[in-house]
Order: sequence, then structure tokens, then C-alpha cells
Amino acid sequence: MGKVGTGWSRTVSSQIRKQLDTVVSPKSKLTRSIRKPKATWVEPKFFADVEYRDITSEGLLRASSFKGLHRKD
Repeated sequence: MGKVGTGWSRTVSSQIRKQLDTVVSPKSKLTRSIRKPKATWVEPKFFADVEYRDITSEGLLRASSFKGLHRKD
């Protein structure tokens, strides 16, 4: 649904990568096939907390802000 406009940094990106490296999957868990030759697939164990103001007519988030990554239990 788009990219976040704020709340994301290199430090946050590095921390998230370390968390996701613990749940790498050999294949995609998506129900619909997506062709991404260089993708690293992960188990769906986390969710992103994103705040936004609205959704555009194109289906993209408006004024989005990343609040954190949380593990599903």
C-alpha cells in the first residue's frame, strides 16, 4: 500500500533485518505467486504498525508513519 514517509531509519532497518533473518523461509508463503528473483522470503511472524491519515483513490497510504515491528504470538 505504499511506503512510509517517516519513522524509518538505517538503524531501524538494520534492527528489523536482524529480526527477519531469524525467520527466513525457503519459499514464499503468499497465496498468489509473485516473481521476485532476489527476494528473501520470511515466515509471517511479524506485523508492522503504521499510522496513516487516509487512503488515496489509487489504494496507497497518505501521510504514513512507521511506528514499529511487532512479533505475532
